This record gives sequence, structure tokens and C-alpha cells, in this order.
Amino acid sequence: MNKVEVRLFASLRKYHPSTEDSDAFVLELADGAKLGDLVEKLKIPRQEIGVLMANGKWQKEDYSLKDGDRIGLFPLIGGG
Repeated sequence: MNKVEVRLFASLRKYHPSTEDSDAFVLELADGAKLGDLVEKLKIPRQEIGVLMANGKWQKEDYSLKDGDRIGLFPLIGGG
């Protein structure tokens, strides 16, 4: 099992497992899990995610998670 630290930003905070908290949380995933598996586990619609980061670097959903990774999920940002 891999334990990763997850931070949800801006509008994605509503998907935090604890509705009373918006801080980072630890999520346990099976060995071999990908970043896309984490998104699925949190039930975040993919169209709401703009940026996926692991350890401060942009990643794609096929990134293989490692124990201790720090994950950040950011929403799409609109502008005019």
C-alpha cells in the first residue's frame, strides 16, 4: 500500500473526505495505483480538474504513485 498526501485547491475542496476540513489529508492506495485512480477514488469529475501535480511537478493521470508522494489537484480556471 502507498500512502500519499493530498491537497485539493479552490472549488475542488468540496471533494475533501471530511466536509469540515480543507487541509491536506493522507490517502492509502494499492501498490501500482496511478494518479487517475486517486481521482476516481475521490469521485472528482475529470472535467473539473485543470492541473494534477505530484511532488511539485505537473503530471498526467498515468503517473504511478509512490509512497510519500505529495499530490495537488487544481481546478480549471476560467477567465475573460
